[in-house]
Amino acid sequence: MTLHIQGTERTPEVQLMTNPLSLTIQGESFPEDVAVFYGPVIHAVNALSEATHGALKVTMAMVYINSSSIKALYRIFEGVEAYRKSGNEVSVHWNVPEDDDIMEELGEDFKDRFPDLDFKVGHHG
Repeated sequence: MTLHIQGTERTPEVQLMTNPLSLTIQGESFPEDVAVFYGPVIHAVNALSEATHGALKVTMAMVYINSSSIKALYRIFEGVEAYRKSGNEVSVHWNVPEDDDIMEELGEDFKDRFPDLDFKVGHHG
């Protein structure tokens, strides 16, 4: 099961790969219709715990994200947390562009909301 959504000016690139198991979301996120864009991503992440086992590496590299996309990301992280709860190892890397306090705070916010995830917020160099 792989999911690949090409990034655009309004939407991030999304890649869910199974071998090795990884989820990458990177770019800007202010889609016209958040539910249409993120629906398949949320569905695929929620299906992980039924279909797959093993370590999952999540990499987030957001440049800009609007508030409705933040809600969708929250749903994605709920799915990631459910995958962890079903007995799998999960690591999350929230990459922050240099000097981007807003993205850094958002990453810390998600880290606080999901305290059981191995969640690292930092700069990618």
